[in-house]
Amino acid sequence: MNFETASVMEQVVWGMKLADYPRAQNRARINGLFNGNPPYTEDEEKANNIAINVNSLEGTKLAHDARNQFSNAFTKPGNFFTCRTDMGPQHKRSERGAIVTRNINRIMKRSLAYYECQRSKFAMNVLHGIGPSGWDNCQIWCPDPIGIEDVLVPSNTLLTMKNLPFFAIFRSYTAEELYRKTHGALVDPGWQMPVVEEALKWADDQARTLMGSTWPQVWSPEKMEERIKQDSGLFASDAVPTIDAWDVYYWNDDKKESGWRRKMILDANGQPGVGGAAATMSGNNIIGKGNQFLYDGKAKVYGSKIGEVLHFQFADLSAVAPFRYHSVRSLGFLLYAVCHLQNRLRCKFNEAVFEGLMMYMRVKSLDEAERALKIELISRGIIDETVQFVPPQERWQVNEALAQMGLAENTRIISENSSSYVQNQDFGGNPSTEKTKFQVQAELNATTALISAALLQAYTYQTFEYNEIFRRFCIPDSRDPDVRDFQKQCLKAGVPLKMLVAEAWDQEPERVMGAGNKTNELNIAQTLMSWRSLYDPESQRLVLRQATLAVTDDPALTNSLVPENPNKISDAAHDAQLASGTLLMGLPVGMKTGINHIDYVEALLVTMATIVKKVESKGGMATEDELVGLKNIGQHIGQHIQIIAQDKEEAQRVRQYADDLGNLMNMVKAYEQRLEEAKQKAAEQQGGAQGMDPKDQAKLQAQVVSAKIKAKASEDSHAQKTAQRQVSWQADEKRKEEQHQLEIQRGTQLHQAEIAAVDVSTAADITRENTRLKETKVAPKKKAE
Repeated sequence: MNFETASVMEQVVWGMKLADYPRAQNRARINGLFNGNPPYTEDEEKANNIAINVNSLEGTKLAHDARNQFSNAFTKPGNFFTCRTDMGPQHKRSERGAIVTRNINRIMKRSLAYYECQRSKFAMNVLHGIGPSGWDNCQIWCPDPIGIEDVLVPSNTLLTMKNLPFFAIFRSYTAEELYRKTHGALVDPGWQMPVVEEALKWADDQARTLMGSTWPQVWSPEKMEERIKQDSGLFASDAVPTIDAWDVYYWNDDKKESGWRRKMILDANGQPGVGGAAATMSGNNIIGKGNQFLYDGKAKVYGSKIGEVLHFQFADLSAVAPFRYHSVRSLGFLLYAVCHLQNRLRCKFNEAVFEGLMMYMRVKSLDEAERALKIELISRGIIDETVQFVPPQERWQVNEALAQMGLAENTRIISENSSSYVQNQDFGGNPSTEKTKFQVQAELNATTALISAALLQAYTYQTFEYNEIFRRFCIPDSRDPDVRDFQKQCLKAGVPLKMLVAEAWDQEPERVMGAGNKTNELNIAQTLMSWRSLYDPESQRLVLRQATLAVTDDPALTNSLVPENPNKISDAAHDAQLASGTLLMGLPVGMKTGINHIDYVEALLVTMATIVKKVESKGGMATEDELVGLKNIGQHIGQHIQIIAQDKEEAQRVRQYADDLGNLMNMVKAYEQRLEEAKQKAAEQQGGAQGMDPKDQAKLQAQVVSAKIKAKASEDSHAQKTAQRQVSWQADEKRKEEQHQLEIQRGTQLHQAEIAAVDVSTAADITRENTRLKETKVAPKKKAE
């Protein structure tokens, strides 16, 4: 979509303005009623001879109560919203979130302009259900409130703005304001300077006409600018008419970059006729021309989404879906009729009261009327017998019960329809009957549910405004001093520059207990306090803090009485304190992942520095056990510093930790050297200790005692080892002797077996030999024979 000519844009704006005229009339009636205007117009008052025409201010009170509940819900907490991130190291996210939340809310809470913007939106939400706000500058963070009548939106536009093709915002500039926007450094090139100069000349002519022709340079355009600069107070006053324009934004996706583009036209001063039906556009603006742009942004994109230009806060009570912009039904719209009727009824009721207080006299002639008017009845008087008072039973009587019932019924209707916005102070029932705690609790719960449902919508829409405000606070090189201060404080506190981007953060509105209803808030606080002992210690403090805020309504006082984080130690620091005892005993401690290594290292450095200070207080001499523990804890700290060094953003912190650890380890090395020297010179120093200073002598004696203890321990250890070796040797010798005896036994048995074998063999040989000899002797004898 695009607008090539200003005349087309003028026709579109005029069409939206014409369609909005009947709605504007309804809004005017609502504004008048809730502003306290009387229910009857002057013409009605004269035509009907109405004696009493006053506003009972029931609607006004309801509007103030509803605004007060909105204000409590959004501005009472210490912060507007909380910032959370999932970017960066996990152990740093909570700390950085707290830094960003604190700095941005500090600026927003101190801004009077933003406070008034919020008040205006709450008021428009109550009366009309729509609270517009927007920015006419791409960098200023604080939005400006915009009247609902100054925003023109096409019909059938959904609340999501999904089908919104364009919209127009009414801008009213004084000559001084327009001059500042179009002159000086860093002026937006979109301003069409010929049209701007003609508009300024028109304002100058109007001022000259109103103030008289006292300027000698009437026909000198260059002098006109000097007058505007010199007499800026005059040109910004009510004496000079404003330069009115329509600021039109339209969605365009024809170019490479899609987004909302901007053009401005001067108001054509069209005046609608009766009811708007016979209205026509004049075609000429204040400079007597048409078809001219006051501002033409051309292809420049002013926002990728509507929330970067305009924001709507809705409090819609419409029952028909899908919900549309021009179908929003507000509390003011729904209560207008019954509040207006109640005002008229009260006027009639009071007229009847006054009529009932009057004294009526019956007369027959004008003479009797004159005599009746002369009767003085202040304290006492004489009544002429011709004057007769009309007794009450003969006069017209007002049906008092019916009148009271009508007033009560209207009050009930108003109360029921406003219960989701204001505190319900009368829960119905018989006032003479005392309710039980359960009944009161049930009624409060019902009211709380209604209030929560009504404000949930407002909280949701407010989140989108917070998102845009945060995005503007992250604009680099912003011209807004508040934005520069925010970024400076965040960087100074340790938030890296690359995290100051809107995409890295989520904003969550802080919600007050009871949804802004004081009665419900106190009831919830009382219940939580009765359960307080059942919660964990940290939760108990949070309950006490919330209860204190509910009672005092003062975030600063609450923070003083119940600080948010009173000397709270982190889990990592607590783990370091537990691990330090084990480390100082010389025992190993495993590396734990997923902790805040910064807090862990800082806690261990503090522990190590405390031990070193303790050694220094003893004269700078450490025991062997202290040296072993200090070396162990120093090595453990070094391992965690290496983990921190993996984050390049912590280079400066790592250097600082390394320097601190190096200084402490140098002290440990000095203690170790002194102890070694003390051991070597213990004997010599012991001989010459008689003439030494008592302090030095005591120190020397301590060193000698320590050396003796260590020597004795070494000697005992050596003796123990020697005894162990002796026992082992004796056992080995015994084993060898037993083995030797066993071998001897085995040899003897073998030798005996061998001898026996030889004996048997010898005996066999002898037997054989004897047998042979015997046979030899027998053989010759036979031969001889």
